[in-house]
Amino acid sequence: MLIMNITRAADYAIRILVALSSKKGVVSSKELAEEINVPFNHLSKVVQLLSRRGYIRSRKGKGGGIVLAKNPKQIDLAEVVEAIEGPLVLSECLFNRKSCRLSGKCKFHKCLGALQSQMRKFLASRTIFDLLPA
Repeated sequence: MLIMNITRAADYAIRILVALSSKKGVVSSKELAEEINVPFNHLSKVVQLLSRRGYIRSRKGKGGGIVLAKNPKQIDLAEVVEAIEGPLVLSECLFNRKSCRLSGKCKFHKCLGALQSQMRKFLASRTIFDLLPA
């Protein structure tokens, strides 16, 4: 069985952004970790990445926490996944053509490239807002 999946960190990033989208004001990282069922240590690492990319703002100390920094309608899923994982790549040969001796002749390479392109377009057409509960 072939399972194509995003990393746990990207999954956590999406959960964090969705949860923050439905909150008003600053949210405690510990409370958020419990609410979305993410280990606090992992949440902290992902929060740092999201903060560096400008998706959220964080404040330390008493009364601190995290808050969404962008409109959820303007955060597409492809950019979130790529902010955490890097480029969306289905196969090493699509990322580094030199890694495959058949890249110039391989029809499967073209097939994977088309699938990768469709996957990225699909994720780019969905936003954090689209994942909010109705």
